[in-house]
Amino acid sequence: MTNPKETTYKHIAGVRDMLQSRLSHSYLLQFIDFPIIDEERLYVFYGMLEQTKLERKRKEDTLLSIMLVQIALDTHDLISLDDVANENDRKNRQLTVLAGDYFSSMYYQILSKWNDNDLICTLSEAIQEINEAKMSFYQTDHRTVEPIFDNLKEIESILVRKVAEHYGLDNWKTFGMQYFYMNRLLLERKQGLIHSSSNLLQKIALTLLTVKESKLSSDQQASKAKTVLDSYVGHAKKEIDFLCQHYSELHRWFQNRLEYNWGIIGIKEEKLAEEG
Repeated sequence: MTNPKETTYKHIAGVRDMLQSRLSHSYLLQFIDFPIIDEERLYVFYGMLEQTKLERKRKEDTLLSIMLVQIALDTHDLISLDDVANENDRKNRQLTVLAGDYFSSMYYQILSKWNDNDLICTLSEAIQEINEAKMSFYQTDHRTVEPIFDNLKEIESILVRKVAEHYGLDNWKTFGMQYFYMNRLLLERKQGLIHSSSNLLQKIALTLLTVKESKLSSDQQASKAKTVLDSYVGHAKKEIDFLCQHYSELHRWFQNRLEYNWGIIGIKEEKLAEEG
C-alpha cells in the first residue's frame, strides 16, 4: 500500500527537479546566485492543487508555473538600487533583471501548452498587484506601523489568494494568506537577529522616528522596532493556530512545519508576552 506522505514527497521532489533544471541557465549563473526555491510555497501550492480535479501532469505543470512566477518576483527583489560602482555591478544588475524576466516568461510558455489562458491571466494580474503593493511598501511614508504590516501581508498574500480564488479553494485562501504572512514575519525577525536589521525593521524604525518615539536614540529605536515586530509575530501565530484548529488535517500538518520554523528561529511565546 502506497504511503500518502511518500507520494507527496515524490511528487514535490519531481517538481523541484523540474524547477532546478529550468533555472540552470549557465550564462546567467556566472553572474547571479542560483535562485532559492521557497519550500513553504512549494508545499502549500502543492496541497492546494491536490484539491483540484486536474490530471497529474497538468498539476505538476501548474505548480511549476506558479513557482516560476514566485521565483521571478523574488529575483527582481534582489536588484540593487545603489549607485553602480563599476562595470561588473552594472552587468550584474542588468542580468538580475533579465533573469527575473526570463523566469517569468517560462510560466507563460508552460501554461500555453495547456491553452490555460484563464490561469495565465490570473498569474499576470497577481504579478501586477504584487509589484504595485511593493511600490507602496517602499515609497509610502506611514504615520503608524499598522499600515506597514497590512501592506506586507498584502504582498505575501496576493499570489496565493489569486490562485485559491481561481480554483474556488476558500479555505486555502484564508490559510495560505496567513501562513505566508507568518513566514515573512519570521524571516524578517531572523534577518534582524543575524544582521541586526531588515527592510521591515528599518521601515518600522523610520516610522517611529516621525511620531512620538522620535526622542529615542537610534539604538532605542532599533530595539523598539524589534519589540513591535515580535508583537505582530505573536498575534499572527495565534491567528494561524486558530485557523488550523478549524481546517483539515493537512492544514495542521503545515502548522507543525510552522512550529518547526518557529523553534529554529528561537522565538518563544513566553518571551513575546514579556516584551509585548
